[in-house]
Amino acid sequence: MSARSAASPRLAFDRTGQGEPLVLLHGQGLSRRSWDPLITQLSTERDVIAVDLPGHGESPRQPEGHGNAPADLARAVADLLDELNLPAAHVAGNSTGGWVALELGRLQRARSVTAISPAGLWRRKAPFYVRAAMRQTRLNARVVRRVAPNAPRTRLARALFMSTASGRPFSVPYEPVHRAVHDMATAPGFGETLHAMESRRFRDGADIQVPVTVAFGSRDRVLLPLLARRRAELPDQTRWQRLRGCGHIAMFDDPDLVAGLLVEGSRSDAASLGLVGS
Repeated sequence: MSARSAASPRLAFDRTGQGEPLVLLHGQGLSRRSWDPLITQLSTERDVIAVDLPGHGESPRQPEGHGNAPADLARAVADLLDELNLPAAHVAGNSTGGWVALELGRLQRARSVTAISPAGLWRRKAPFYVRAAMRQTRLNARVVRRVAPNAPRTRLARALFMSTASGRPFSVPYEPVHRAVHDMATAPGFGETLHAMESRRFRDGADIQVPVTVAFGSRDRVLLPLLARRRAELPDQTRWQRLRGCGHIAMFDDPDLVAGLLVEGSRSDAASLGLVGS
């Protein structure tokens, strides 16, 4: 089911499958379509809710005065959960979406959190190379979309565009890359969300009382270990995973591996780990 109309929630989303609810949050400049490679597999075990964050995909920008930092985006997703009558859900996110997922954990709206290559785990603010790379990727996407709307058709063109974000750039299929180019070029809230994110870091993770899984691809060249993977602010119960052969957008490289990670990460609840009273 795809949803957003005058009578439906403000954020665009797709919902499909059965089982416990699992909310999926995409990375900076992308959309809920970035999860397409694993939706079918996930929906056999979870009630999957893939969301467009404010100012991305089909979701409008944040209302004036609501802010664009990851914590603000988390509150927008929490409003969607209210509209769907979900006090809490398992939450998973990639990159900026991973940071937003952690913020939902802090808001006590997550039953579990799985963060794939989450942003925000830097010392004070985003490293310069991350800020520069995001702006260059946005510019590249706009140029590609204007010059060749159906690009990147060839394996070489896809590899060039995905060289930083993918661990296997020559193997990424056409459709997810083409969609990523479109989303990156057209996201209306790209500028304000990037600016708000890059001047902050994730903090106060000890407030999270549910299971947390943090996973980085072994070939993630966007968030480097010594600069953007600090563990100090994460809760003690955080489980760290390594996604072999994957880059920053791991679901493009190995959908089966990521789907398995999300199912496993959302299999336990806080009570089963002894984190809260049953």
